[in-house]
Amino acid sequence: MERSISQFFGRILLDKRLKVWHVGTYLALVLLWDQNRQSSPFPVTRRTIMHMSRTKSTATYHKYLKELESFGYIRYEPSHHPKQGSQVWMVE
Repeated sequence: MERSISQFFGRILLDKRLKVWHVGTYLALVLLWDQNRQSSPFPVTRRTIMHMSRTKSTATYHKYLKELESFGYIRYEPSHHPKQGSQVWMVE
């Protein structure tokens, strides 16, 4: 069943805990999820997410990714292998 991108954004835009960096990171993840035919998990790289979300600091990247996970928006499984991407699941 194909899910609407607007459903994901409707949920995140109503959450008062989130800052603009959460939204930027989440937007990057939703766009990559959509490019991967809305299948979970899908591979991501730090470089790609940071570029798409305009994040300059790796500390900021990790902070907001972990917060998105703790708030229940994604499931994130990091890869510590330099050639493999991490895995992300979109949570409904």
